[in-house]
Amino acid sequence: MPRQVDHDARRREVAEVAARLISQVGVERVTVRELAKAAGYSTAIVSHYFADKRQLLLFTYQAAAQAAQARVDAVLEHAPDDLIGTIEALLPLDEARHREWQVWLSFWGMAIGDPEFAAEQRGRAFNTRKRIEKVLRTMADNGKLAKDTDFDLIARELLTMVNGLAVQAGFDPADWPPESLRKVLLQAVKPLTAKA
Repeated sequence: MPRQVDHDARRREVAEVAARLISQVGVERVTVRELAKAAGYSTAIVSHYFADKRQLLLFTYQAAAQAAQARVDAVLEHAPDDLIGTIEALLPLDEARHREWQVWLSFWGMAIGDPEFAAEQRGRAFNTRKRIEKVLRTMADNGKLAKDTDFDLIARELLTMVNGLAVQAGFDPADWPPESLRKVLLQAVKPLTAKA
């Protein structure tokens, strides 16, 4: 009897290898052939799961975004008003998150000229901003933030900070180690909680 294959697990495995290759050589230099070789599969198997490189890259981007969302969900399940934990879950504070940001940065370049990729990027950014805004509102409900705070504006500022820090850390990780990222984050949120 032939062995059962978990197709979703195999797609995720290929996407993880793609993310690793993207972080090492950039999205332009990743080929289906090189990816198949790195994953230990034939190009036929990779092509069975992904019609082309574009579909593979979109899936890889979505997988990275889902991993980040799962980290945020875990933080908020434990403490729905944990702003620092929420933002730390998004920052490149370890190797896996650094790799995710390399994928996202590569994807951003592609999204400039591709309406589907651009829509995906807009949707992810919007959802992340709204999640940050929800945390801020929960903080206000719990007395940790002033009720008259402009939640949308602060969420936009914090998302912009996350993106900026991640870009800097992505291109110069030696100058932006996790402790520096956390220090900037703490400095940014300090004035918020002082207003409660």
